[in-house]
Amino acid sequence: MSLIALAALLSLAGLLIWTIGAPLLRFGGALAVIVALISIAGGAPITSRLSLIALGATAWLAGHFLAAYKTRHWHSRLAENIVTHTPLRYLDPVNAHTHRQARRESRSATTEPNREQTPATAPTQLDHFAEWERELTPADPAPARRPAAKRAPARPAARPAAPSRSAVYGKRAAKAATNLAVRKVPGARAARSAWRFLK
Repeated sequence: MSLIALAALLSLAGLLIWTIGAPLLRFGGALAVIVALISIAGGAPITSRLSLIALGATAWLAGHFLAAYKTRHWHSRLAENIVTHTPLRYLDPVNAHTHRQARRESRSATTEPNREQTPATAPTQLDHFAEWERELTPADPAPARRPAAKRAPARPAARPAAPSRSAVYGKRAAKAATNLAVRKVPGARAARSAWRFLK
C-alpha cells in the first residue's frame, strides 16, 4: 500500500468517525451493555460479561464526548454528570474552561500566603487622617455638562423567520405517526422510552 493510499484511507476513516461516529458509538455501546445485562439475567457468568459492559459503557461515553466536541453541548444528562463529577471534567469539551480556571484560582490562593512579603509587596499603612482631609477639601469643580442630544428611537429588532408550513406540517405528521406506532406496535413504547433515556 502506498503512502497516498494510506493517507486517503486515514482521511476517509477520520471523516466517517467525525460524521457518523458519535451516533454509532452511542448506539453500539448501549447495545453492548444491554446484551451483556440480558445474558447475565439469562444465567451467563458475570465475570465474562464485565468486560463487555465496560467496553460498551466506554464506547457510549466516547460517542457522547465526540458529539459534545462537535456541538458544544451534551446530548445526555447522564454523560454530562459522569464527566463533571469525575476527573474527566478537565477534558470536558463544554465546561472545561471553568474547571481549569477554578483550579488555577485555587492554586494561586494556596501559594499566595506562603510567599514572604518583601517591603515592596507589603501593604502600605493607611493614613486615615489624611484620607479624611482629602474628603473634606473640595475637589476641582466639575465642568459644566452640555445637555445630551436627543437620540432617534431605536428600530425594533427583526423577528426571526417562522418555520415554513411544510416544516410545521411535517413535524405534526411525524409526531402523529410516532404516537400511532407507540399505541399499535408491540414494544414501540419501550423502544421510545429507551431511546429517550439514551439520548
